[in-house]
Amino acid sequence: MQIVRRSALVGRTAMTAEQQKRVLVVDDDAGIRKLLCAVLSGRGLSVDEAGDGQAALDLIETQQYGVIVLDLVMPVLDGFAVVETLAKLKPRPVVLVISGAEPGVIEQLDPAAVHGIVRKPFDAEELANVVAACAEIRVRMSLETMAVALVAGGALISLLPFSG
Repeated sequence: MQIVRRSALVGRTAMTAEQQKRVLVVDDDAGIRKLLCAVLSGRGLSVDEAGDGQAALDLIETQQYGVIVLDLVMPVLDGFAVVETLAKLKPRPVVLVISGAEPGVIEQLDPAAVHGIVRKPFDAEELANVVAACAEIRVRMSLETMAVALVAGGALISLLPFSG
């Protein structure tokens, strides 16, 4: 059952530069979370972590994130439900989905709500470079004018057209 508090969806103001450099890593695999948190922190980003979708939504209610790295298949509340909620947020974070799911499952994602897809297994350093670049772009310009043009690892990371 999805529990989303209305306060997480309304009444938010524009993000500060500090909030735009705040990243949330959401994955039920503790090893992946710890690895990503370590490499992202090493890039000077503030990083929080959640082990499932509901824990992520609880954090999102109290913090604004510039970038969210989100697994799809998790217990309690899956990444699809989190994406639905994130699409309603103003201002919206950059959402990068990490998944080992079959292409048919990934195709169910709303391209207007997800900005990039990273296939598991992935190179943590390469992903950290993309996340850091997204956070930096967020600091320099609004999402309405943001254009992400990154090539990293060929088909490993697919960045989708950004619609504010």
